[in-house]
Amino acid sequence: MHGVLIALHNVLAWLVLGVGALVIVKGATRQAAWNAGDTSWVRRLTLLVHLQLVAGLALWFVSPAVQAARSAMGESMKDSGLRRLLVEHPTLMLAAVIAATITSVRVRKADGAAVKSRRALVGTLITLALMAAVIPWAQLVARWTA
Repeated sequence: MHGVLIALHNVLAWLVLGVGALVIVKGATRQAAWNAGDTSWVRRLTLLVHLQLVAGLALWFVSPAVQAARSAMGESMKDSGLRRLLVEHPTLMLAAVIAATITSVRVRKADGAAVKSRRALVGTLITLALMAAVIPWAQLVARWTA
């Protein structure tokens, strides 16, 4: 189960980054021509971010590394890697989910293509910035260079 959840979490992460990049490009280039199809990409991004949260929460409860770290919270908080895994990563990812949700609602309720486009651009940038702040970049680079 753990391996499947890790794979799902990783695939969803790449989908979130890809769709997020697409929304940013659309938000930056389609100010006058924003349409319902563009808004649907914002909704898709929000759906993917929520699925990513569910996979991450499941991992938080079944991961052997997280379970071991939770069993010794005092010591885990002294280790920056474990603290990042236990506290910082889930907290900032939850903030990213909230940002994506707010963005989706604000884009849907906005009047006019330019306002929708600007809200999608800014909200998606905030969402992806929160996510990028806690992506385990060192692990990704180690995999790519190994």
